Amino acid sequence: MSALLVLDPEVAEAWAKQRGIQDTSLEALSQNAALIAEIEAGLPDAMRDFNRAEKVKAVKVLGTDWLPDSEELTPTSKLKRRAIHTKYAAEIETLYAQTLAPPALREEDATDQADEKAS
Repeated sequence: MSALLVLDPEVAEAWAKQRGIQDTSLEALSQNAALIAEIEAGLPDAMRDFNRAEKVKAVKVLGTDWLPDSEELTPTSKLKRRAIHTKYAAEIETLYAQTLAPPALREEDATDQADEKAS
């Protein structure tokens, strides 16, 4: 299972300031390697009470805030699943491509991506 994560703006800003990070925007923090690593490190503990099929194994931190009565949430803060799926289709596809691929293919993809960045 994979998940799109939305940061709490107040908590994210406090986290960044504690670490001396200047750019506390959600967009910048969603790309911050230390923040992503901290979230990923906390996944096993957060998923401890879930069975194997229910456990989140991959996450994508989004650089936006989801507010009630927006593209993503109803006025009562319920998810607008179709709108989310449409808006974040590329992110969802990437998450599932990473989690469903056999380990050898994931390693090859990571190597290919590193080679592309180096070019």
